[in-house]
Amino acid sequence: MKKTALIIAGGILSATSVLADNWDLGQNSARAGIGDVDWTISPIYHGTKLLLGGRYSFLREPATAYEQPDAEILKYRIDLTNFQVGDSQTDLEYVVAGFTYWTYQKKNDNLPVGKFATERTQLELLQFNASFDDSLGVDYYAEFNAGRIGRFWKYQWPNGSPVYLTFGLNGSLGWSWASSKDTRYADVSNPTLGLWNVLIIGHERWGEFYVDSRVVSGYTFGEPKQTLSREANARFGIRRDFTDNIALDFYGEKRSFHFAAFDIPDLYTKARRIALELTYKF
Repeated sequence: MKKTALIIAGGILSATSVLADNWDLGQNSARAGIGDVDWTISPIYHGTKLLLGGRYSFLREPATAYEQPDAEILKYRIDLTNFQVGDSQTDLEYVVAGFTYWTYQKKNDNLPVGKFATERTQLELLQFNASFDDSLGVDYYAEFNAGRIGRFWKYQWPNGSPVYLTFGLNGSLGWSWASSKDTRYADVSNPTLGLWNVLIIGHERWGEFYVDSRVVSGYTFGEPKQTLSREANARFGIRRDFTDNIALDFYGEKRSFHFAAFDIPDLYTKARRIALELTYKF
């Protein structure tokens, strides 16, 4: 599987098409892919997996009420971030699903060359994620964010260069609940601070080489007597659009979960995934 994926990824570099914004919250999409997984808590979760996902906003309108007619308001957005299916022994191993009540997004299409400029501004209110991850030993993880705010900056080289650089930064403030399959660790309920960043080196012909990482850490106030959690995900890869609707993504990913207990040793689990995904945008 890895050899086949590398051959296909190499073929990405020879294709030509117009690149689209792959971190656009307003882009509805459906994804399907195949991945090879290891580093999990048990060898039964290793091997080739089926990956599914997608995003859909039920209502969108221009932000004229906020005197931003070139911006967009999205309501009732559903994100099916990860569905990982194994063989008959493990079946559905890993799920992440989210709902966002209200999203504001403003994109700037006409950016100056030769300097960093704001490409996109995002604001999400009342955002909720729910997940479980058998391969990391996480019985459930739920995260409610009162708000998430982000901004992307882009640098376009002058003299007609096809190369560009994009940097994105996103922060969130909320609350999380988590439970480990290891019964020694108490269930978690704590405030959280999330930090997410994206670095993209793009070429109009070759595609986008990117690093995408996110960490959501739990905190406590006063004397630390409770268990805390930290959820993290880091991905690097190359993404290529072949048409306005079809994109191919080849990436490596590490995700981890950390229970920080105050009376017994901390519990840290991780998993690695190398995958090839096809995305249809609509």
